[in-house]
Amino acid sequence: MEYVWYVIAAIGAGIGTGLAGLSAATVMVPILIVLCPSFSGETGAYQATAIALASDILGSAVTTITYGKHKNIDLKRGWIMLTCILTMSTVGSYVAWLAGNVVLGNFTLFLTFFIGIRFLVKPDTSRENTVDKGEKLDLKGVAISLFFGLTIGFGTGFVGTGGGMMMLVVFTAFLGMELKTAVGTSTFIMTFTALIASTSHIIIHPTIILERWDVLLICIVVATTASLISAQFANRVKNRTVGLVTGVVLTALGAAMLILRLIF
Repeated sequence: MEYVWYVIAAIGAGIGTGLAGLSAATVMVPILIVLCPSFSGETGAYQATAIALASDILGSAVTTITYGKHKNIDLKRGWIMLTCILTMSTVGSYVAWLAGNVVLGNFTLFLTFFIGIRFLVKPDTSRENTVDKGEKLDLKGVAISLFFGLTIGFGTGFVGTGGGMMMLVVFTAFLGMELKTAVGTSTFIMTFTALIASTSHIIIHPTIILERWDVLLICIVVATTASLISAQFANRVKNRTVGLVTGVVLTALGAAMLILRLIF
């Protein structure tokens, strides 16, 4: 039965990545730690986090390619975030190992639920006056990028997210990117952050790849396929539609996982 949950978790993770640039951990980690008994041990949440990060690598890559084909990537306004996030993700991975299972598990459950609510309340995160693609950052933009880049980078390693949702909010609400451009830019960054953070997790806890190779393989293949399909869909519909679909999925999933967590 656990293998069924692996597939469901990977499909949900891929859809979240392709639709809104969400990290695989947003969906995958709660399902694994709540519904899969083999992930309930002392290092269960840490292993689930590493698997989610590994699934993010190819999932984010194919999503980036899809958004790139539609010219929805803006690295001139995202390079500072990229640099800061890459720097801090390894630090976060080590702190996550010290923090333990309870902290990681409960945090991701609440994160999933509240991100879903955020999309339902405001499906389109773009502000009215967006900037042109490729426009250089001003001093305020640089300061915002440094602050959020460092904090998101730490969170990437600690919680196991690629930082997709947080980057999405920063890019749209603070740096003026259009929603689809923000998604494409964030998934580009996530491709590299997920690679670094997952490698750090595996180096710190090598038994992940030795004992969980089958889960890794299933999740990577399924999540990548789902990411590609959902990214193609997202680039063909309105921003509001993407936000509403993402909000419904995440809110329902987060609520269900929290209820199951309380029961079991």
